[in-house]
Amino acid sequence: MALDEVLFASATGGAAPVLRLYEWSGSWLSLGYAQPFPAALGAACRDAGVGVVRRVTGGRAVLHGRDLTYGVAAAAAALPAGLESSYRLLSDAILAALRELGVEAERAATVDAIAPAADFDCFAFPATDEICAGGRKLAGSAQRRSAGAVLQHGSIRLEPDPAEAAAAVGLGRGATSLLELGVAADSARKALAVGLPAALGRLLGVRFEMDALQSDERRAVEDRALWLQRDPLGRRATGTLSASRARR
Repeated sequence: MALDEVLFASATGGAAPVLRLYEWSGSWLSLGYAQPFPAALGAACRDAGVGVVRRVTGGRAVLHGRDLTYGVAAAAAALPAGLESSYRLLSDAILAALRELGVEAERAATVDAIAPAADFDCFAFPATDEICAGGRKLAGSAQRRSAGAVLQHGSIRLEPDPAEAAAAVGLGRGATSLLELGVAADSARKALAVGLPAALGRLLGVRFEMDALQSDERRAVEDRALWLQRDPLGRRATGTLSASRARR
C-alpha cells in the first residue's frame, strides 16, 4: 500500500501513468478508505491468520491472497474526464485482457441499490459496470481522485478464497474466479501480466514498459512503510509481479 500511495503522489506531479500488478503473501483483508472495521471481525481475522490493511481508495472489503491485484496511478488529464468515464476505460482494459483468455466477462447491469448484506463485502454484490462472468462478480475496483491525479485499485479473482479465511471474514459468497471458469491460475496470472498492460496501453495511446522506481520514489516508499508499520492496519502487500510505466 505504501508503494501505491507514493505512485499516486507522483501522479499528482504529472508523472507518466503507472500500472502495477501484484499478489499477496498469505490471506489479507483490505478495507476501503472510510470503511468501519468491527472489533469482533478484527478478532476473527487474528484467529484465522488473516492480515488487515486499509487502502487509500474507497469501496468495500476485499479478501486477497488468491487474486491478482492491480493499481493504476495517473494524472487525471491522462484519463477520460470524470469518475465514470475513467472507471469505464480501465474496465475496458480488464475486459479485453479477460477475453484474450477466452473468458466471457461482461459489465454488471445498472444497480439501483446495494443489498444490505453487501455493505461490507466488495464481492457480494456487483456495482454498476463492475465485471462479472456467469452472473457472478469476477473483478472489483475502487478509485480515489485528489490533486489532479487518480489511483484505482482492483482485484481479479484467480481462485476461490481459502475456506478458513473466507469463513472467518464472511466474504466472497457472491463471487466467482478464473479457476471456476476453467482457466488455471498460473496461466491466468501470466496472461494477464502481459494482456492487461497491452490493453490499457492501446486505450491510452501509450506503451507500458517495465520500470524501476525513481530514487526519490524509493526513499518515499521506505519512509511511508516505516510510518505505516506503526499502525497494524497500515501493513502493506508483498510480492510485486510487475510495475509498468507508460511511454509515449
